[in-house]
Amino acid sequence: MKRLLAPLASVRLTLAGFAMLAAAILAMLQRPQLHAAAIVAPLALLGVNLAAAIALRPALRRGGLGLFHGALLVALLLVAWGRLTHFDARVEVAEDGFYDPALVEVTGRGPWHGEGWRNLQFRQSAWEVDYAPRVKRARTRSTVWLPGETAPQVVGDDTPLVLQGYRLYTTPNKGFAPLLVWQPAGGAPVQGALHLPSYPLFDWKQEHAWTAPDGTPLRFWLRVERALPEHSAWTLSARDMPATLVVEVGGARHELKPGGTLALPQATLRYERLLGWMGYRIFYDPTLLPLLVASLLGVAGLAWHLWRRTARLAPSLQEAAA
Repeated sequence: MKRLLAPLASVRLTLAGFAMLAAAILAMLQRPQLHAAAIVAPLALLGVNLAAAIALRPALRRGGLGLFHGALLVALLLVAWGRLTHFDARVEVAEDGFYDPALVEVTGRGPWHGEGWRNLQFRQSAWEVDYAPRVKRARTRSTVWLPGETAPQVVGDDTPLVLQGYRLYTTPNKGFAPLLVWQPAGGAPVQGALHLPSYPLFDWKQEHAWTAPDGTPLRFWLRVERALPEHSAWTLSARDMPATLVVEVGGARHELKPGGTLALPQATLRYERLLGWMGYRIFYDPTLLPLLVASLLGVAGLAWHLWRRTARLAPSLQEAAA
């Protein structure tokens, strides 16, 4: 058995495993969509190497060292499991609108992750973002409603909305969304919110193009009628922002205030009101709490080992000092 374990427990294999892990991490930073196996493989190699060393060397199984190495082995396995099951994505949700999985942009996903993110449900309400002087973003307060609940939740950059293990955090990505109603002659109305570029990052570019259901091309500009207060603190809220919606169709420009309508040959366009949209980051990793516990146990084991060594050396040091 020792002959079989010795090659697996070698220090050279440990160094090779860490080199592979470092290379995989650098590759993952350059290509986030890289398959999880690139990280899992070196982690599995290091886990086998550590397990073989623990089995081969009794000293690694005793006292504080035993606790430390056991916790380290569990941490390696948990990190590998986390890479296989994690989920990262982003989504934009308009005020008075619902989370729509069709609009989710997945940025990272472990091969063992399921489809639970498609079943999340919440309704976006109003939001506010505080800014310090020089347009420095401070606290975000986003109000959301969950099905069946009588009171809303307020979430932010560091206060997530937790749904079925998924954690949704607000991001700096947010902006305005004019609510429009397209009423064709003799047909059913179509209502939707038009997401404009992020504000105030693109305050100079609040525009969007849209092709109506009948094929009519339209261009929109939102003229915000309040200058950015760069030298004082302020709060951004879409519902309190005075703005005019400029619509260009057929080479002609029209200005609409909330409630205004634009008559076209085959339809009527109505600008209901100005809403906002909020960007969220969706994060899922079931290993975070077990990793914290394993880390604390590892630190405790190492402290226990060092304390025992110090206690054994103390008499010798006292005699040498005498």
